[in-house]
Amino acid sequence: MIELKNNQQIPLEIGGKCTVKRELGRGGQGIVYLVDLNGKDMALKWYTSIPSNEFYKNMQRLIDRKPPLDAFIWPLYLTKRKDGQFGYIMKLRPDGYYEFGQYMLARQQFANFYAMLNAAMKICEGFRYLHLDGFSYQDLNDGNFFIRPSDGDLLICDNDNVSPYGTQSGIKGKMRYMAPEIVKGGSPDKYSDRFSLSVVLFILFYLNHPFEGQKVAACPCITEDYEKKFYGDEIEFLFSPQGNNRPVKGIHTNILKRWRPFSTKLSNLFTEEFSDRKLKNPTERIIETDWQKLLTALRDETVVCPHCGNVTFLDVENQKDKCIFCEKPIDVSHKIKLDSRNIILTPRSQVYISGGSAPDAIVGISPKDKNILTLTNISAEQWSVETPSGKIRLLGQKETMPVLNGMKITFRQGKGEIIIN
Repeated sequence: MIELKNNQQIPLEIGGKCTVKRELGRGGQGIVYLVDLNGKDMALKWYTSIPSNEFYKNMQRLIDRKPPLDAFIWPLYLTKRKDGQFGYIMKLRPDGYYEFGQYMLARQQFANFYAMLNAAMKICEGFRYLHLDGFSYQDLNDGNFFIRPSDGDLLICDNDNVSPYGTQSGIKGKMRYMAPEIVKGGSPDKYSDRFSLSVVLFILFYLNHPFEGQKVAACPCITEDYEKKFYGDEIEFLFSPQGNNRPVKGIHTNILKRWRPFSTKLSNLFTEEFSDRKLKNPTERIIETDWQKLLTALRDETVVCPHCGNVTFLDVENQKDKCIFCEKPIDVSHKIKLDSRNIILTPRSQVYISGGSAPDAIVGISPKDKNILTLTNISAEQWSVETPSGKIRLLGQKETMPVLNGMKITFRQGKGEIIIN
């Protein structure tokens, strides 16, 4: 095995060389180095084992096409082989982004639920666009995502195992993220990716693994045989209605603390997605766009509590209108009705119309009348506002309007109506 040294020059397939500056970190497949490429700092992943020729060819295919989204830290250049070993150049991860695993260990925390939801939506967007390009992740784990805690912005790395449908990278990855059919020896595809997506989202929200309950807790040592059992042949969701793999008090603190207070819509979907039927029928798994619809509905009911100031989930349909933190009731009488969406308005809450990771409006209180809420447009779009009497005005960026019953707002995404009841 060849490890690289500081100041060593590594030739690239396209010509030119990069210069090794120092090691950044290492994992199961290789070592990542900080390198200088034509005066610019980049990252070089150098494989410590010798991948197959097919792996090398797949890497070249990835490099020859654009990434599905800018969020992907995509392979840019291959190095020439050195005694069979090689690596690839990619952009550096910016400061302020942390591995998903750091959140799992509570070494990093999201600023609020808005940031958590933004990260979840970005993960779904990454899966969706990758699948639209005809690829699957193959080796998905907690090292694939870097998240900024302040707003949930996301970067997707370690994309060297991404492969077209019907092919395999040869890298199995971590069983605890694999679909049971892959644990049993099947080939990865978009359906197994969708299982992995659900596992990642579950951990993101509840900070515990969906299949690691009392059965795993009782196991003295997790060997490969036990992994095949717990994540393959005998896989069982923590809250399976007829199951006996429940969370254990004192061990699964996070899931026990969050499962009931969080949205019922979210817990119901996970219970359905991890049911025995769907575990055995991969083609029935929820698709990325349906995840995005659910997350949008969750964000439409995520508000700032007027009592304690924390950002909290609500679930109006299931009579959950109390703050998760202070447990005081929240006034949910003000909303924007936009198609099938109901966007709850409370003072200081962020309003997301477009589906992006940046809010489009902020809710305030009228300085003239504390009983009247206001809506400030902080998007780049201009809105058309129609009063109940038929008067129309344009509302530009940083302009404010009162929240009055019956007012209609035309957004780029459609026409919404303010309802107070």
